[in-house]
Amino acid sequence: MVGSASVDTTYRRFSHDPAYVEANTAFVQRVPLGHVKEILDLCGGSGAVGQLMLAGAPESSLHAIDLDPVQIGLAAENYAALGFEVRLGEAALGPSGPGRTVSLIVGSATELPFADATFDCVMIANAIHLIGDKEALISGIARVLKPGGLFAFSSGFYAGCWPPVTQQVYYDWLKEATAWIGNVNAERVANGEAPIKRVRGKSQLAPVAYQNRWLTPDEWRELLGAMGFDVQDLNERPVMFDHHSLASVGAYSGLAEAQLSGYPVELASQALANTAALALSGADVTSVQHNWLEVCAVRRA
Repeated sequence: MVGSASVDTTYRRFSHDPAYVEANTAFVQRVPLGHVKEILDLCGGSGAVGQLMLAGAPESSLHAIDLDPVQIGLAAENYAALGFEVRLGEAALGPSGPGRTVSLIVGSATELPFADATFDCVMIANAIHLIGDKEALISGIARVLKPGGLFAFSSGFYAGCWPPVTQQVYYDWLKEATAWIGNVNAERVANGEAPIKRVRGKSQLAPVAYQNRWLTPDEWRELLGAMGFDVQDLNERPVMFDHHSLASVGAYSGLAEAQLSGYPVELASQALANTAALALSGADVTSVQHNWLEVCAVRRA
């Protein structure tokens, strides 16, 4: 049957994708971490980029916050496997203890449960586009940063991130994935099973992903300046994704829910993972360029 194979719908698969790892490593290498002791990782996910930050600041401790308890659980496993002391729940809200510690919290990036001027660096990797109220986010970051502290973020979703060929491939990918679900549905009906139901309006991610306006690099610079930050570094990085990369991110339930909202999430994840190669071959390309924006700013004293 077309839809019989299951996929890992967590972010784990894409977090190990070579193109993703290379892009995140290059981003972190642009952040001056030499004197950083306390790091806050917003929307920290499974810890893929937080681990790179700690590698670049070997004397640092890290707090990470994410809305998804599944990702926090994965992060706890990943950091513990690397030998870090991991703190969860109430213990994670206190100051870092002796030695290298990682404190993991389920919560919102716009409602930070930390005292003023706590951190030397706040980082958010490839998630800032999902936050609608950018002013509230940056205001909260400024509050918990020490004067002169760093705010660094990357994003693959900003005005100008997709060259025309990439945009067309992504549109075709959705068409292929929808057709794949249609084939699964036809098989089910032919076998006397209930048809697949698409329930519109229940996705929490689709409105966030597509109703938030993507800012240009200049607009990001202007907004940060108005919120008390001086941009020290702004870079656009071309990242090449082949069908393995697209299949890996397509399998992630967060992307599947946003792109194919209303369908059962595991089925949507399978559809995107299984049709990534078709979308590329239909455009007669083996990979697509997806530009990432990287910004590092300093909080004014």
